[in-house]
Amino acid sequence: MIKNILVSISLIFLIGCFDIYFKHPQPRGGKVFNKSLEQIFTSAIPKTINSNDTISILNEIINDTLKFIEIRNKQKVFELELQFFNSVTIIEKFITEDIIDSISQNAFDGTMHSQLTMLKKENIICFNKKFTKDGREVYEIPIIIEKIRSNNDFKFLVAPFIWSLISSSDDSDINHMKKQLNIIEYHNSFFVADPSYMSLRNHLKNTPPLVEFSSIEILVLSLFGILEEREKSKSKKYKSIEGFINYQEIENLIMFSKDRNKFTKKAFEKIGPVLEKIDKK
Repeated sequence: MIKNILVSISLIFLIGCFDIYFKHPQPRGGKVFNKSLEQIFTSAIPKTINSNDTISILNEIINDTLKFIEIRNKQKVFELELQFFNSVTIIEKFITEDIIDSISQNAFDGTMHSQLTMLKKENIICFNKKFTKDGREVYEIPIIIEKIRSNNDFKFLVAPFIWSLISSSDDSDINHMKKQLNIIEYHNSFFVADPSYMSLRNHLKNTPPLVEFSSIEILVLSLFGILEEREKSKSKKYKSIEGFINYQEIENLIMFSKDRNKFTKKAFEKIGPVLEKIDKK
């Protein structure tokens, strides 16, 4: 699931989207963040998550067939318990280190490490990628991680500035974006911004990213993605639940819950046939 989603995002960029670049690493005034993505992810996962919690994504997944879900974080192992309408219960185990490594490699394609500078200020961590654009050095921000103040979870904001450009339908929208992000250069769809920290925060607060996930949502996608592969293995263990889990529905629910923007949904719908071909290879 996670790998397909990020393949989709890559293809969306390839079909003609452009981005906002930054004169300096962001956030301005931030300090280098030396922790790894794995440490961020591990610290955000609680000991137990289950579908009895009405505000949990697991509560949204249960239906007439799948009655109860619980994820238990046992340090070295994630346990996924599923209870079905016909009294069948299965418990799946996943090695924690393998899951986190898989998320890091598949979801972020390994780019969250040596070639990126991670700067943190307050509850925002920006991943700054330095490269040369039109003969000058600028920074691109593919992902921002924001810690949710009300709990210990994190939001992963993928392509956080693409929507700013796509949704700027007229001159007034573009002028507002230029002012808010302090766009100091603009030509041929090439935007260079130099915002203050508060300007960056305000922009993130009011403009959605291309895709947003919480740590728990990423974990759920990963576990169900592996479970889907295990079920496809035709092992006798999964005979009693064959066809009981709608994996595509779970993916769509997490991808487009919380009224995520229509552009993203349409883009993923168009890219669906491409993903089906990728899956068959």
